[in-house]
Amino acid sequence: MNSSQKTFLLFLIFFVFTQKAFSQTLVQEKSKDWTLSVLPLVYYTPETRWVFGVGAVSNFNLGDSISTYESQLAAGIAYSLRKQFLSYLSGRIFTPGNKNLIYGEIGWYDYVYFYFGQGMNVSQENEEVYSAKFPRVRINYAWALGSNWYLGGGLRFDAMDIYQKEESGQLEDNGILGNEGGRNSGLGPVVLFDSRDNQLYPVNGAYFEASIQGYGKALGGEFPYARIFADYRKIIPIGKNQIIATQGLTEMTFGDVPFFALPMLGGNRLMRGLFEGKYREKQVVVLQAEYRYKFAPRWGITAFSGLGNAFSQENPFVLNQSKFTYGAGGRFQLNKRKRLNLRLDLAHSPGEPFQFYFTFGEAF
Repeated sequence: MNSSQKTFLLFLIFFVFTQKAFSQTLVQEKSKDWTLSVLPLVYYTPETRWVFGVGAVSNFNLGDSISTYESQLAAGIAYSLRKQFLSYLSGRIFTPGNKNLIYGEIGWYDYVYFYFGQGMNVSQENEEVYSAKFPRVRINYAWALGSNWYLGGGLRFDAMDIYQKEESGQLEDNGILGNEGGRNSGLGPVVLFDSRDNQLYPVNGAYFEASIQGYGKALGGEFPYARIFADYRKIIPIGKNQIIATQGLTEMTFGDVPFFALPMLGGNRLMRGLFEGKYREKQVVVLQAEYRYKFAPRWGITAFSGLGNAFSQENPFVLNQSKFTYGAGGRFQLNKRKRLNLRLDLAHSPGEPFQFYFTFGEAF
């Protein structure tokens, strides 16, 4: 048994024997219209290693349950074994009758990141570490157009303070835009369609989001550029307790984009099996698919794959440089009424190390 197999076996044992602990909240308050749960945060990703903290989730309804979707707010504070500090408040709020939708995130982070270069032709040997402190704001407001369509606007803001870099590393080169950090602020329209029957674990429906933002000094930022984003997801039921989930995503940037804001492949949601940020460039395209089977009331399994590429004018798109990822995982539903899953995934990409993910919620 090699080291990767041993590590995954330990994860599997931990997953099976801790699911009961995760399904119990530290504090739970309920009323007719809202619930509040406080629970321990424990998860693992390759980019953070183990993370420990505490979180709270509140579900509530601002109107009647028939005509108004359920809203959710989540907050957390955590610390990772890579000496990363995370604090955040995120949510999705529907006003009565679903006439308005407010969603986004506010947080403050002290984080360790990894930089390998830009484009698909990067090497593991070029890995370097940098540390940054920053506030983050992602706020979107949209009003209903009818038939599950929304139209509105979104604000994105980061203020990166890169306080530690490797000596003689790539980021010491002043030719890399944003290597000292800086303010990054963007604003623009967003259009949204959501016919999914549930946001945490849908079994039917579709989701589409598209947005355009302009960044620059007029908004308090330091980097003038444009960003175009589109994300389409389709949930296809194929049998009893079985679904196929698909996703197509693209993120395009044009102008003076700081390296820390470049679109990336990898992480626990987009192209699992790739280290987040190893492949980054001004444009990315991703296709993902996942088979999900719920074989018991609270237990399920998945198999997934993805195909993605990062490119720009300087590093043009080359089809055979695209990365393919694949993997499998287990699921445990933490709450009998809510569809929030505890997730354990093993993922791989040819030529890359195996990666493990132990976290909450579906990838897409």
